[in-house]
Amino acid sequence: MPNEVFYAGAGVLTYLVGAVPFGWLAVRLLRGADLRTLGSGNIGATNATRVLGGAWFLPIFALDFLKGFAPVFWLAPFVARRWPCDH
Repeated sequence: MPNEVFYAGAGVLTYLVGAVPFGWLAVRLLRGADLRTLGSGNIGATNATRVLGGAWFLPIFALDFLKGFAPVFWLAPFVARRWPCDH
């Protein structure tokens, strides 16, 4: 597979993973409400915690953190092997 196709696919995949609004999804699934109309209107873990209760902060925050960390952590070795740096 050409590097360009690999990078384009990785970019699209990481964008889609990063676009998942876990706070909004949790409130929608558990309360049937739209988080954007409650509390501060933000879809993040803090506002979701205001609506759902304190026990939900860590799971929502962890999912939000992992959606940014995991793609970089897993894709960095592939990119490093496919695009070596010449010093």
